[in-house]
Amino acid sequence: MATLHLENLYQDDVVQIELDKGNAMLQFTFLQQPTLEQFRNRYQLAFDRAGLKGIKLWLTDAQNIKVMQPENQTWLKQNMATLFDTNQLQKFAIVMAPECFVMTNPNKVYEKPATETNAPVSGKIKVHFAKDAALDWLLNE
Repeated sequence: MATLHLENLYQDDVVQIELDKGNAMLQFTFLQQPTLEQFRNRYQLAFDRAGLKGIKLWLTDAQNIKVMQPENQTWLKQNMATLFDTNQLQKFAIVMAPECFVMTNPNKVYEKPATETNAPVSGKIKVHFAKDAALDWLLNE
């Protein structure tokens, strides 16, 4: 596995945002279950940081999220799609706790509805249950 050289960009009680400049990778870690507002505000902060730092790879460690709200799934997919549409982001991996994954709607996360004209971002987003597997997929495939 590749060695990461992480620089802390932001941290509070809810999240930690780190940068690996060498791999142009942002690592976004939930330290606890966020409220709906915290989820969106912290992701927005990370989106802003990613834009400023030229991020191509994104790893979210969401193992501390035990409940994923459906409205947050939709919101995240829409905002991530923008990063892919502008070719800023190449790959997005998320590490989830299995009990949270069973509550998610994979169609909301991976695919755009058939009514949308843009191609889905499938193949660029992948859910993992282990951080090592997510890093391997991001950095080596």
